[in-house]
Amino acid sequence: MPFARMGGGRLDRIHLVQRAPGTWQLTQPFTFLERGRPESERILVRAHDESRPAKGSNASDLASVPPFLWGLIASHGRQTAPALLHDQLWWEALNPDPDVWIAQRREADRLFGVALRESGSTPLRTHLLVAAVTLERYWGPRRWQAAAMALHTLAGVALIWAALLGVFGWWGIALALLPALSVLIWGSDAMAIGVLVYAGVLFFPIGAVALFGEYLLYALELAGWGLGGRRGPVPKSGPLGRTRRAKVRARRRVRKVEQERERAS
Repeated sequence: MPFARMGGGRLDRIHLVQRAPGTWQLTQPFTFLERGRPESERILVRAHDESRPAKGSNASDLASVPPFLWGLIASHGRQTAPALLHDQLWWEALNPDPDVWIAQRREADRLFGVALRESGSTPLRTHLLVAAVTLERYWGPRRWQAAAMALHTLAGVALIWAALLGVFGWWGIALALLPALSVLIWGSDAMAIGVLVYAGVLFFPIGAVALFGEYLLYALELAGWGLGGRRGPVPKSGPLGRTRRAKVRARRRVRKVEQERERAS
């Protein structure tokens, strides 16, 4: 029973309050303990403070899946409890020392994967979600590495699609296997990048259509708002809250501390 209610018992409900579009607060805490670990390592997933603004570490966007992909993997469901656990560990991992930051995030991401499996997530869904947070892990402490990983992923997807479309003729069969070898340069993160590449090939058409549909709906909403005399607030694209923007600002603050330390030394 890895996830449990306070006081014991299986976690059979999660108490959330929606404070803004895409922004939630946990109102009752719960715990998580990895199987085989001593009770002393049980993690308390703390409740948020409803009396304070719902932003930053005092809120969650649950699983940070782009809205246009919710038809494939939603922001909540079997991944709700693991996402809340990972959100808390995300904030705790922030550290001015990039090596410490990455090490703490690596453990947080590992526990996220464990928690997903314990919550009934399939191996494929688990690998996809863990791969996504693995790429995001480096956006703060090593932006160059995150950018390189992202470009590698996009290049792999493009190469395989070109091979499938016959651009390289019979050589395309061999080239389609190239990304599986090239990801080995990322060491322990090779599996994550490989998953992103080949999942990207499979889901690119669906994602592209879904993204087009999201912005088509947004364009129609804007047109309706304009033709209706511009009454009410300007429509916004997607049910996005403030949590993601707060994470971006938090990463920048921590990077700034490290840069100031480097200049001082």
